[in-house]
Amino acid sequence: MSTLPRPPGEAPPSTLDLLETLDEMVAEARRVPFSGSVVVNEQDLVQLLDRIRLSLPPEVVRAQRILDERERVLSETQDRAERLMERVEAAAAELSARAEAEARELGQRAGAEAAQIREQAQAEAARRIEEARAVAGQMVAEHTVLRAAEERAAVLLRDAEVRAEEITGEAETYVREADEYVRGVMSELEEHLVTATATVRKGLKSLAPREASPATSAPGRKRRRGTAS
Repeated sequence: MSTLPRPPGEAPPSTLDLLETLDEMVAEARRVPFSGSVVVNEQDLVQLLDRIRLSLPPEVVRAQRILDERERVLSETQDRAERLMERVEAAAAELSARAEAEARELGQRAGAEAAQIREQAQAEAARRIEEARAVAGQMVAEHTVLRAAEERAAVLLRDAEVRAEEITGEAETYVREADEYVRGVMSELEEHLVTATATVRKGLKSLAPREASPATSAPGRKRRRGTAS
């Protein structure tokens, strides 16, 4: 199909006119037997497509450029968001490892201090018991104060045992408080990491490129003649 020259002074055809011409070209083209294909003149088709492209309104061209720029910006933004997510995950892993190491060190320190307190409590209790026994032995050596010595020894023994239990209880309380502090630190760290990860993922989801609708449609296009299978 050849494109006829336009008479002088005649207005150039609109985009809709050129689309109708394309529709007629396809409808009048020779069909390939036993298939849904048709044979058209390549040169005429290329020329007609060039004319259609040149006849498009500037608004359509600008809209397409805006869509292309939007896709480019979205792609770059998504790439930056993914790189940021990788950095956040790496920083979170490093922070978690450091927190675990500090927690282990704190637990070891707390255990060592608790063991030292227990040893000191046991030594103090043993010293007081020895002192009580020494005093009791001295008082028992004197026949006149035997009963007083026994009562004094019993009091000292009870005081020593009570003090030993108090010191041991303080040591165990210290260990429990240290364990609770470590668990609190780890829980707070976990909440911060979950919040940061959820924020980044939400940003990634909001930046996902959306499918663009066609910039314009050609209303009033004629129905193609012929039947396509």
